[in-house]
Amino acid sequence: MEKLKKIFVSILAAVLCVLAFAGCFGQSKKEPLDVKKVTYLIYCGDIQEVEMYVITDDLKVTHYTIWSEDGKDYDYFAGELPSEDNYEVTESEMTEENWKSMVDGLTEADFMTILEEFTNNGAMDASTYYIRVETSDGVHQSGGYNAGGSQDPESRRYSDARQAIERALDRGVY
Repeated sequence: MEKLKKIFVSILAAVLCVLAFAGCFGQSKKEPLDVKKVTYLIYCGDIQEVEMYVITDDLKVTHYTIWSEDGKDYDYFAGELPSEDNYEVTESEMTEENWKSMVDGLTEADFMTILEEFTNNGAMDASTYYIRVETSDGVHQSGGYNAGGSQDPESRRYSDARQAIERALDRGVY
């Protein structure tokens, strides 16, 4: 009986060691993205308004509120804007803590591999969201109508990235 106890304890200890090592190796921390610039666009549904935030690694935040002109389609990511009487711009700064939190959120969501275009998931009367992240390694843009509004894994990752940006901006709507 004593010999059986020793064998059982040895097997149990071996299994616990294997599980401990597997847990340590499986939980490796991702290398933080070297983010240079984040552009966050919100097309606000029926009210024909676009909110755009341009956040740079020097902690500057430029916020545009844009009222769209009928029939005009601007490439906001390329810096195209309507005439000056159709938008307002405000500038502010983000805290270092908020910047780090946003970068950590983008890193954890593995943003640079998220689906580029989300298709309508059957939602009605939702906003359209786009995020463009520029890093030292490249650029990735993702979004679409109600992007992040579903429960599938890709949408959850997008939602996590979007919430990280909104928390960093102190928008209060996550």
